[in-house]
Amino acid sequence: MYNTIEQLIKHQGWARGSKIHYLIQKNIVEGKSRDEIKTTALKNQIFHPRSFTATWNLYDKIKDEIEWKSNEL
Repeated sequence: MYNTIEQLIKHQGWARGSKIHYLIQKNIVEGKSRDEIKTTALKNQIFHPRSFTATWNLYDKIKDEIEWKSNEL
């Protein structure tokens, strides 16, 4: 269970943790869809297409374990 961003980074590491945090921010906090996030992320070169898919799949797998408040992000 991830109650804080620190727990997420400690478990996933900085690189993967920050990418997952980006998806949390865009999807959970801002309410954007996967396709909207992917379009923006690829346009701004935050992800490569395969990296986005792999990271999204991991995010989708663990998002039910993310329980910190959106204003704490």
